[in-house]
Amino acid sequence: MTILRSVRLVGDGGPAQPVDVEFADTITAIRPAAEPAPRAAKTLLPGLIDTHVHLGERSRLVDALRSGLTTVVDLGTHPDSLIDQLRADDGLPAIVSAGSAASAPGSTQIEMMGFPAESGVTGPDDAERFLDWRVGGGADLIKIIIEDPEATQVPALDVATLTALVDGAHQRGLLTIAHAVTAASFDRGLDAGVDVLTHTPSDRPLPKLALNRLRESGTVVSPTLVMMRAIIDGRLGDRADAAFGLALDNVRAMDEAGIAVIAGTDANETAFAPVPHGPSLHTELDWLVQAGMSRAEALRAATSAAADALGLRDRGRVVEGARADLLLIDGDPLTDLDALRSPAEVWVAGDRLVP
Repeated sequence: MTILRSVRLVGDGGPAQPVDVEFADTITAIRPAAEPAPRAAKTLLPGLIDTHVHLGERSRLVDALRSGLTTVVDLGTHPDSLIDQLRADDGLPAIVSAGSAASAPGSTQIEMMGFPAESGVTGPDDAERFLDWRVGGGADLIKIIIEDPEATQVPALDVATLTALVDGAHQRGLLTIAHAVTAASFDRGLDAGVDVLTHTPSDRPLPKLALNRLRESGTVVSPTLVMMRAIIDGRLGDRADAAFGLALDNVRAMDEAGIAVIAGTDANETAFAPVPHGPSLHTELDWLVQAGMSRAEALRAATSAAADALGLRDRGRVVEGARADLLLIDGDPLTDLDALRSPAEVWVAGDRLVP
């Protein structure tokens, strides 16, 4: 059992009065501090959640942990044995994983990124085979690649196949998260009933109809602005700033329309657009603030809102009964988000892993 004495919890109105927090693997008690510390008391927060990563070297997940990430959501890693190996490591953040994503046969994911042929879905009748394979591989959710046939020559799953994958996943009690990088691919995801769309369009503004559909359907968006910036810079040269401005504007429009926006980075170790695990989530929060979110909203996007969107009801808040995924920091993130970048201590399910 661990007891933290005279720490402050973050609330929308600013840091509250100091409390004592007791926890093992879950938080067992929160009560007013028996001996309140001076104003310099540390701040206790829920551990951060990156809603879009790709797994690789163990050391990268250690970097994530040192940056305060206590849960990472893997949206494209193979083989399943690598995921199992990292999940079993008690010195790392918790891992929620989709493993291999569903894509069309001949897709970039299969032909260039090395994902197994089994991840190619030939049509609606093949959806059950793919989903059974993913469930057998231990997937916690289903990742789907939505391509825009009007914008690329890459093979694309049609809407009937997308819908079959979504419906089959829901019948198995699994959420669906879909890669979508254009306004048209957002429409295809909405047509199929996807739960979460990851990335944000940089080709054109999302029309009011799409924004209304996103809000009314309760679809969540993880815009991965860090990765969008890296891809846009690598591909568009002099046009990069304008395209990224469109991406920011689309996130701003979604936030203003009341659409749930959560924090993800697409952290990866590829040579063409690497995004570092850990520090990139803090950069993502800065981009979300630039897109119009308050610091409190950005913080929720990486904690409670992320947990709610992904059905992780046991984490994302500092409340009695929650998993003891916790950060202890100096300063107040509601006035300075950079205070999150170097936590003094990090616990995952009550185990102190940093420093």
